[in-house]
Amino acid sequence: MNWPANSAFRFASVSFFSATLLFTAASCEDPNDLGVELPGAAPINAEYRDFPVTASTVLQTPVETLNSSHFLVGRVQDTKLGTTTAKAFANLRVISAGTVLTPSQYTNPTLDSVVVVAGFDQVYGSSAQPVSFDIYDLASSLDDRGTYNSTTTIPLGSLIGGERTSSLNRTRIELRPNGLRAKILVNGAVVDSVSSVAVADATVRLTLYRKAAGATLPEIPSAFAQSVFTAIKDKNTPFTQAVLTSLWKGIALVPSTTFLGSVVRFSRALENRVIFYYHVDGSDTTPVPYLLSFSNSAGTANAPRVFTQLNTAFRAPFDQLADGTKSVAPSAPDQVVYMQEGLGLGTKLEIPGLAELINNRQGLAINRAELLVPLKPNTSLVFPAPKQAFLYELDANNKILQRIVNISPVERIVQADGANQQGAGINATATFYDLGPANKYYSLNLTGYLQSYVYDILGGERPAALMLYPVVRYSPQSVNLTLNRAVLDAPNIKLRVYFSKLR
Repeated sequence: MNWPANSAFRFASVSFFSATLLFTAASCEDPNDLGVELPGAAPINAEYRDFPVTASTVLQTPVETLNSSHFLVGRVQDTKLGTTTAKAFANLRVISAGTVLTPSQYTNPTLDSVVVVAGFDQVYGSSAQPVSFDIYDLASSLDDRGTYNSTTTIPLGSLIGGERTSSLNRTRIELRPNGLRAKILVNGAVVDSVSSVAVADATVRLTLYRKAAGATLPEIPSAFAQSVFTAIKDKNTPFTQAVLTSLWKGIALVPSTTFLGSVVRFSRALENRVIFYYHVDGSDTTPVPYLLSFSNSAGTANAPRVFTQLNTAFRAPFDQLADGTKSVAPSAPDQVVYMQEGLGLGTKLEIPGLAELINNRQGLAINRAELLVPLKPNTSLVFPAPKQAFLYELDANNKILQRIVNISPVERIVQADGANQQGAGINATATFYDLGPANKYYSLNLTGYLQSYVYDILGGERPAALMLYPVVRYSPQSVNLTLNRAVLDAPNIKLRVYFSKLR
């Protein structure tokens, strides 16, 4: 007999189910040919079908980027979709005012340099090419109650550092215990023997100002940096948050006009500082740092606000996605569709075969339904694939449907199997399987949802289509901003349905 793998059969009664198991254990014949007829039960057949899926690419904007755990800066070109430009905007904060020594507590402090430092954990594009960013003041600080997202445009202030470059391959030396028993004397103390190890220094360092230091380090002038430092070292007026905001409304990091090659993903959990290095009369030659913070401490009440603006100049035919009602069908030779976080790209799924299930639902039991979405091989080089995805319900104009849950409108996301399909918050998650370069796919259990769909108990209109999307929009959990992208093998997306039918 040939039973479909991984099927879970739901029969009309417990007695019929037990009898069927008995016959199954005793015979290898097709259970549909056994002719079992128990009192009060009708014959059942069990089978599965693969329903073809018509896939296309749609755009859902804007994308929420305010106070995400990451911010993006740079410009990268994709030969299929187009060129994406990322800009970051943030407020600045005085760090630990009153608890650390400041330049105002010294006699005649002299400014040596000012460096903008930001830590990153991902590069989309080439990390071999140095980045080139422009640094702007903001015309006004980000409003603590304002709404900002990927499409927000805000006025810039003055350009305070143009075409500042930084390597993405910087290294630094760390001293690490080498496991030897030998002891060494360091500053009068006996410590374990150590070795010097070169490690990656994943920071972008943009020099805003530098005093000339011989022929090899020419001056990088900045009247703006000098004016801020003058306020920092003022002995008569404490350098408070209000003083900082009056001088420097906020910071914008923007890729220089001619820069093209990468988008850098900066983490708010890493170092994001403006560092003023200065000397003090009578001290040694080591510069003393004074720090201002931007974009750090994600999730805390006093965190400086930050958001990323993302703009993609789409190539044809994807340029028509500016009209949200349009979708782009896969075309030869690739036959692919896209799902990408940050840009708001989703994969629209239309399943014509569902109408057949609805028309023949009398006596139909959905035992298992699984959406299988394969990736096109060798397409995750620049943009890694998202590790999960979610399924939204769309109307005929590609707008996400909504429902009311506890008096609040929420976007309709397919709920997990066994959860209330008219509810929210227990979202079905498409699991990503990576079984090798040529075998990567998403799998999503749709059993409970398909039963509700077929029997029209979704608590609202049946969707015209579904959309696979990499994040839950407008969720406190969706704070991990990326440009991760899945290039999906459109012709091989399918919905596999195991079902039983009363004759």
